[in-house]
Amino acid sequence: MRGAALALSLALLCACSPRLAPSPSSSAPLDQIHDDPARDAQLSLLREAHRAFAQERYPAAALFFRRFVDSIPPPRAPQSAEARWWLGRSYEQMGEYRAAIAEYRVLATGDAAGDSQTQLYQQQALDRLDQLRQIPGGSHVTVARQVALGLPLPQLPPVSAWVAWLQALLKIGVTTVLLDPAGSDWGNERSPETVQAFVGAAHLAGLSVWGALDLHQGRGISLRSEWLSRSLAKNGVELNSHEPAGVLAMLPDPLHPDYQAVIAERAIMLLRVGCDGILLRARETQGFAQDFSDGSFQRFASAFGLTITPQQLLGESVGVEAMVYDREATYWRWVGWKTRSYATVAARIRKLIRDAKPAGRLLIEVHGSTVSEPLIGLEQYGEDLNDLFQRSGGELVIRIEGSKSSAPLEQVAQQVGSSDRLWLVRSVTVPDTTPFVEWTEGLGAVTLERGDGNLLLLPRSTASLP
Repeated sequence: MRGAALALSLALLCACSPRLAPSPSSSAPLDQIHDDPARDAQLSLLREAHRAFAQERYPAAALFFRRFVDSIPPPRAPQSAEARWWLGRSYEQMGEYRAAIAEYRVLATGDAAGDSQTQLYQQQALDRLDQLRQIPGGSHVTVARQVALGLPLPQLPPVSAWVAWLQALLKIGVTTVLLDPAGSDWGNERSPETVQAFVGAAHLAGLSVWGALDLHQGRGISLRSEWLSRSLAKNGVELNSHEPAGVLAMLPDPLHPDYQAVIAERAIMLLRVGCDGILLRARETQGFAQDFSDGSFQRFASAFGLTITPQQLLGESVGVEAMVYDREATYWRWVGWKTRSYATVAARIRKLIRDAKPAGRLLIEVHGSTVSEPLIGLEQYGEDLNDLFQRSGGELVIRIEGSKSSAPLEQVAQQVGSSDRLWLVRSVTVPDTTPFVEWTEGLGAVTLERGDGNLLLLPRSTASLP
């Protein structure tokens, strides 16, 4: 009954919502603006956005309207308000009501600067916000299911096959392509140019594109020795007074400021080539709490006024030195501090995304075991679902191998109080010889399955997390 009431309410609201025609400026013939090539390109983009909306190609319309809004530097042109209004309407047609509300709020609170057309759109935005609040459930409106397909950058089909492949993706219900540049020589050859060209082709087809970042393993990044963590959990470690504690874990310390700066540069590069969001890959191996660097451990000790060494806290208790503190309590304080610091890093990346693309998205991959055993997630992987969700403002991508059940999504939704920002991972095998279009059409059996929640399909070769 609730679902029927919601559907009826949405239908009524959409029926009674105002029907604004594109402004005359967006329909001006090209021969009237040929003296300004930049403006010519902008208005052509706006016309394409309106055409896509009229043809009910709402993902494409949203992408075109977003690109138009982002392409206009201050002071904004009158068409900016028009484009943002129709961007919100496109999101509504796609079922993405939270995104629509966000656009209406930006429009309603903006500076009209005495422009009557902008004031009109602002009033329409205020009215639409009031109407959306009348939907049963208030702000807890759910969004339509989304499907993303992940692919390592080196395994992209050849450029000549992009159009046919993207059309095949649309046919089976895929809304986003996730590109993972970790296996490529990113930054040294043509990887950014390849991604930029592919993003352009995907946007024209009406698909979004995300880029992947591997913060925990540092794949695709030239790691410096000073960024690496050490661990006392390695067997056969011999310590003396002239050597630092522990052996190199061969993994970067996500809390190292210089390493974070490199990650930020990589994120900015992905956004500059047009990516609409970023996925942070999860840590693949256990041992998050046992790994440390001198800098991160010193910051922890200073934050809590402690005078201890990594050996005292993380090593074997040999009884040589008096334990003047509660070791177990301090250990969990360290785990909590380090886990929260990772969530803070994710929040900083989210800010980078929002600064570059107000509608850009951050997704954070987590382990299925964290859902059922939160302490394991904290200690072994640095994952606190509530903190990652709330502090970063991102979306959680839950990987559970061998399971088609949506029960983990329901469990996490109960923990974080939301379901529209949750994704469930399913692994797929990328073919070696099968043509990509034919392989993609075969994925339709997976993407069109009945199920709740958003779905991310990842290549089996990289879907190794428990």
